[in-house]
Amino acid sequence: MSRIAALVLILALLPAMAYGHLCNDVFVQAKDNLAVKVDVRDGQLRIGKEASFNIYVLNTMDRDIVNINLEVISKEFTAKVTPGPEWNGFPLLKTAKSGGKKETFNVSLKRNPKVPDGKYKIELRLFNGNNASQEFRKVDLESSADLLEIPKDPKITVDAKASASEWDKAPLITDFYLYVKRQQYFENVRCEDQPRFRLSADAKYVYCLFTFKGGGPTADKATAYIAPSVDAEPVWVSIERMKGKVEASKSSIEGIEVKMGSTKETIECKIPREFLGLESAELKGLYANFTRETTTTAKDPKTGKPVSVTETAYWRGNSISVKNPVVFAFFTFAK
Repeated sequence: MSRIAALVLILALLPAMAYGHLCNDVFVQAKDNLAVKVDVRDGQLRIGKEASFNIYVLNTMDRDIVNINLEVISKEFTAKVTPGPEWNGFPLLKTAKSGGKKETFNVSLKRNPKVPDGKYKIELRLFNGNNASQEFRKVDLESSADLLEIPKDPKITVDAKASASEWDKAPLITDFYLYVKRQQYFENVRCEDQPRFRLSADAKYVYCLFTFKGGGPTADKATAYIAPSVDAEPVWVSIERMKGKVEASKSSIEGIEVKMGSTKETIECKIPREFLGLESAELKGLYANFTRETTTTAKDPKTGKPVSVTETAYWRGNSISVKNPVVFAFFTFAK
């Protein structure tokens, strides 16, 4: 068991008396403004007798994180956690709002003597470095990896029909939320109108299925952000379902094929892997994130006149981290 500095949660340098008054605000911010991701570039989180991997952290709160520590909780493994060699100023984790970037922790696990092979739960306890009894959060190691599997050779025809035989094994992407201000801080609020997206791939293309409820928004844009690694800048592709307009982060959208159903409730598209930087046959998977941007008409409470209201719903991350692969899920290519 190790209690060496690692991971991330908030700790402002507050006097002891002030801390009790502000602790609830600290927890609210940390819950929705802190990214923790286990690196799984090989597509698996394997822990045999020994294992080493990276953990990435990103701070999107309104303040720097001053002093964070981690205790790895496991009866079966002994852990060693050290900050990455490029983390200048550790244990300070600067907020991304002021130019802070993702930082890296190096983690090593060694199975204890006489412990047989097996699947064991490992928790990461985040606590106040100045007072170890003050616990902020526990993170399950496996769930922090955020792994989903893309089916092998899905044989998808882009025709907006979206048959079950094509898509039923593709991972479902839902549970979108709005990033809204509640009193002092921003927090995640689950969307009432949930789209249902799916992602698949073969040797040449990445496929996206976007499914919506009919009617409602005057504008409705689905965007996929895809990157080959956690360190790469993602390529994004957006589809405006009301107009059928396709946009991308690149100047040309050549090679992208999009089909929309007659009711505009279903969109299928395929994007060349080369367009996304995924042409390497050695890749074990891809990092992906999604948003939905809607514009509706509402009545201004002050004037009573109709006004346009635009909201962005996020699958992972928020307005600060949505384009950073450290918050993306990792979709592994099935063998």
